[in-house]
Amino acid sequence: MGTLLIPDQIVTRTGLQTGQALLIESGMIARLGPVADLQGPGNEEVQLPDQTLAPGLVDLQVNGGGGCLLNDQPTLEGIRTLVCAHQQSGSTTILPTLISCDLPTMVQAREAVEAGLEQNLPGLAGLHFEGPFLDQSKRGAHAAESLRPPATEDMELLEQASQGALLLTLAASHASDDFCTRMAQAGVVLSLGHSAASADEANAAFDRGVHLVTHLYNAMSPLAHRDPGLVGAALADKRVTVGLIADGQHVHPTALRAAWAAKGGERFLCVSDAIGLAGTNLQETQLAGQTVRIESGRCVNQEGRLAGSAIVLSDSLPILVNEVGLTLPQALDACATVPARVLGLSDRGTIHPDLRADLIALDQDLVVKSVWVAGQRLA
Repeated sequence: MGTLLIPDQIVTRTGLQTGQALLIESGMIARLGPVADLQGPGNEEVQLPDQTLAPGLVDLQVNGGGGCLLNDQPTLEGIRTLVCAHQQSGSTTILPTLISCDLPTMVQAREAVEAGLEQNLPGLAGLHFEGPFLDQSKRGAHAAESLRPPATEDMELLEQASQGALLLTLAASHASDDFCTRMAQAGVVLSLGHSAASADEANAAFDRGVHLVTHLYNAMSPLAHRDPGLVGAALADKRVTVGLIADGQHVHPTALRAAWAAKGGERFLCVSDAIGLAGTNLQETQLAGQTVRIESGRCVNQEGRLAGSAIVLSDSLPILVNEVGLTLPQALDACATVPARVLGLSDRGTIHPDLRADLIALDQDLVVKSVWVAGQRLA
């Protein structure tokens, strides 16, 4: 027995399809086709009138959610809270993200993620270490005292075998030949961020195999016509995928549009950069030893710095479509297909037979109405 989803339209690899249905069997997408061809005895039919069926979103930068911050609760229970909070809003796969901290906390977080992976926690893809190998001048909301160059113990932690993906954001100043080679051998995905790199320094890191940039424009050397910085180098290099925060606060829509024009659908992705406020009605929390409050829609710490966001990734869809000018399939590429590809998750991120049935149903305002994770509908 399968589950037959009958929406108004479906976003597939080839674009928006109308008059189509999707059959789920054993947690996988079994078939796509005309409604009449898929209807039959034994299948449960789920009508989704005026809704669009889309792939579940993939968020590579989730610091917190549901009132929990990973840095404060680097445990399996903390991981479960993050996964659950973001799945309810349509992010069916996430990378819990630990911002700059001491080595024992990094070890604890990695052990918690490994435990979750061993238990096959649905939606947990691995771990993102955002820091601590960052530039002081571009630390953003990261605690200054937590930043450091990589030491032997850090390398040992990063080189441990893992069941899931491991993403590391670091400044170009720490992306040496030896470091990049060892990380590549360990399967660690490297991303430049929180970096004061010149364009030449950024290009050198790209040549060493660092082909991802964390929250482009934010906490990095900006683009100027005589000093293009990390921003200019990233936009100009066709090998590099850029991540951006499309929350209406971190990046102006025109800057998002410029990044899209430079990178296109293959090298442009969005993240939430969510902190513990995401998925709650809370207005205040703690981050890196400081109080963070929502002020005029912005998460701001006591220094007046932006400190993550309170959005979930699905909140970016209407911004990308209505303010940036992307089509819905293009917006879903940025929030699902491209991030899944960056992590090598070939079984999700798009709608196609034989892929995992991670799905969301969107209403006409692009609000998530229903979520399926591995074919199971969330309550």
